Amino acid sequence: MLGKLLKHEWKSTCKIMTAANLTLLLLTLTGCCILNTDIFDSQESALLAVFLIIFYALSLAAFSIITGIYLYARFYRNLFTSQGYLMHTLPVTPLQLFHSKLLVGYFWSSVNALLTILSVILLSFVAGYHYVDTYGAENVQDLLQDLDMVISTGNGDWTISFRNLFGYTPLQILGLMILLQLSGSLASLLMGYVSILLGQLMEKYRLACAIGFYIALYIGNQIISSVLILSPTLYKSVSTMGSFLNSYYKNMLPAAVFSQLILSFIFYMVSVLLMRRKLNLD
Repeated sequence: MLGKLLKHEWKSTCKIMTAANLTLLLLTLTGCCILNTDIFDSQESALLAVFLIIFYALSLAAFSIITGIYLYARFYRNLFTSQGYLMHTLPVTPLQLFHSKLLVGYFWSSVNALLTILSVILLSFVAGYHYVDTYGAENVQDLLQDLDMVISTGNGDWTISFRNLFGYTPLQILGLMILLQLSGSLASLLMGYVSILLGQLMEKYRLACAIGFYIALYIGNQIISSVLILSPTLYKSVSTMGSFLNSYYKNMLPAAVFSQLILSFIFYMVSVLLMRRKLNLD
């Protein structure tokens, strides 16, 4: 029966989520086309470049927020409003309903997170390619050598300089960023579900209480994550700024992934316990 629920949830969310993700891809392709022109080569276009960068960053955030709000709204509307009376008459358990929402919701959250990373990588690649095509490979090599001197390795290999600064190679950074996005998407989705479930425990103003719980959990999530990320670095003695940055980044990403996985587990267990309670439908 869970398979049928997943199929129904997939069909219900596919059109809107596919349209949102295709729009994100269209925005990325448009950005790549703009970056591959000479529009930013003159000093007069600096203001336009800043505006487009801000617009792009806000657009990425907006797509993520829209995805989250849509999934939260479906969870609340399908299970805790008048639609919930119909859903709970089906020959399924509340946990099966919850898991169908969770699995499909996490799929779309993950797709959005991965497309966001892909968008940033593609735009960075196109911008770098256009820079090489415009100013030549020798100019780029000089830039990398200057960067190597700034990070004070002096070995002429920018990949080693990158690893000395951040503690990881570029591919390792990319892998950890993907893990962080995936774990963060799961924690964020479950945090929204927990907030809605906690709101149903209230006698009145359940939706307002759910929003309040979400804000409180979000602040708590940021505090806990910051403590777990910063703690390993604060107790390490570093002699230079370079070694501090190396220590910070080397500990930050694994700690961030770990914190999101721990929070996801906690939110999941709380959600399971709350779904087993007698539901109060609006």
